[in-house]
Amino acid sequence: MPEVNFTIHEQTGEMEMQIEGVQGTSCADVATLVKELLGQPTREENTREFYAQTNVRPQIQNRKKA
Repeated sequence: MPEVNFTIHEQTGEMEMQIEGVQGTSCADVATLVKELLGQPTREENTREFYAQTNVRPQIQNRKKA
């Protein structure tokens, strides 16, 4: 399940957001939603999880004709 964590730095008042549990470009969709709610960030960077690729293996099954 996706998780969005916020950290507010006491001295500067800056807020840091980290999205976990979402791989690939779907993470950008979650970030866009949060930006719509909170406003545009002053700085943005992607984590390793953003660049992760899901492994999908197609399976082909041979059906025997009766």
